[in-house]
Amino acid sequence: TPVVLMGRGHSGTRVLAFACMHLGIKLGASEELATGDADDRDFTDRVKKLTLSNVDVTSSRCVRRSDLRYFQKAVYEYYIRLGSPSGLWGWKFPETYIIGACLAHTFPRAKYLHLVRDGRDIAFKEHLTDNPRRKIGKKILSRTGALSLPRYLQAASSWAYQVDAFDQFRKTIPPDQVLDVTFERLCLNPAETMDRVCKFLQIEINEACRTYLSDGINRSKVAQYRENPPDQISQVEEHVGATLKRYGYVQ
Repeated sequence: TPVVLMGRGHSGTRVLAFACMHLGIKLGASEELATGDADDRDFTDRVKKLTLSNVDVTSSRCVRRSDLRYFQKAVYEYYIRLGSPSGLWGWKFPETYIIGACLAHTFPRAKYLHLVRDGRDIAFKEHLTDNPRRKIGKKILSRTGALSLPRYLQAASSWAYQVDAFDQFRKTIPPDQVLDVTFERLCLNPAETMDRVCKFLQIEINEACRTYLSDGINRSKVAQYRENPPDQISQVEEHVGATLKRYGYVQ
């Protein structure tokens, strides 16, 4: 039963991953890798490959059998290379956000730490899932009708599409298997947020994690979108307003 960090790229999953690693959860990452991603390239490459055929799949009942076999082989080999841990284990890799159905089919009792960041911040960053020159980016932007839009609206569209898809997926799994965490709360109230995470995972917070929360979190990352032109921010708010509103970022 893994603990999987779910969130769109640049949502701040790196911060949550390092906090979890300091709790002793084996996420297959090293502190030398700044992203906090699992550093098993064979596993992450397979996850990326699966995104192309699962971008529209939000229920484990709809998972393609060939994709399921492919994922199960990949995650089994990852678990073995991780040392077959008996304690808490899992991974952080943003593209996993797209293949939740494969994950749920394989691990019906998986725990999901769902990290969401203000889509206005995401709009002014770049990730392969909003890059029209990358296969997965082009596929998502095609589905959202955003291929011809400015870059910041493409990024916002990709963010909203992935968050909305996860919210559809989560309806198919027990609600007590998902904990929502916002990047803003993690940065501004890290101790309170990680107390919630620990309660969710039924573990105790430790001194290593407390030290990381005190020294390793940059609060200035919150609301970075304000550095951008107001008219572009307004366009983003209009374009993905429904998703922003659902998570309390706009009224």
